Amino acid sequence: MKLNNLIAMTITILPLLSWANITITEANGSFEGLGHARTHDFPVEARIFTVSVSDADTSGNRTVNVEVSVNDLHTGNAMRDTHMRMSVLDRKKHPLITFKSDVNLPELKDGAVSLAGNLQVNGITKPFTLMLDLKQSAGKWNATGSFLIVPTDFDLPLVGMGPMKVLDKVNLNLDVSF
Repeated sequence: MKLNNLIAMTITILPLLSWANITITEANGSFEGLGHARTHDFPVEARIFTVSVSDADTSGNRTVNVEVSVNDLHTGNAMRDTHMRMSVLDRKKHPLITFKSDVNLPELKDGAVSLAGNLQVNGITKPFTLMLDLKQSAGKWNATGSFLIVPTDFDLPLVGMGPMKVLDKVNLNLDVSF
């Protein structure tokens, strides 16, 4: 009888605890994608990022905060990295790219989750929706999503000349497990 109670508690409570007040970092996965120029694509990688999810309130509402360090964005080219951090993104005034969403999500379950919120890049805040796909396997959760960022939406210049000119899109992919 005690074993049955323990199993029932484990099945009921552990899934709820796994989605309570969690923090996800680069140690849990990746946040990377591609920037585009006229003649080539180049990697864009957030080497330091944090996703924080609050406990649900009595109505099931949670706050999701994402922070990406501008100083730790990498493109596979040291010169392009420096130019991006100092000339395109003002890392001294705005060291973080942030996203905040308030979502009604009393418990975690497999499927699509829509996180409508605000994305702030270089001090400019715009409404933005992140779509995530959640899956559970072997007691762990995996969240994946693909996002398109349009630099000119945040008044970022499209730098470069001729075939090296950057295009107005950055495709990003999030893939984390917790």
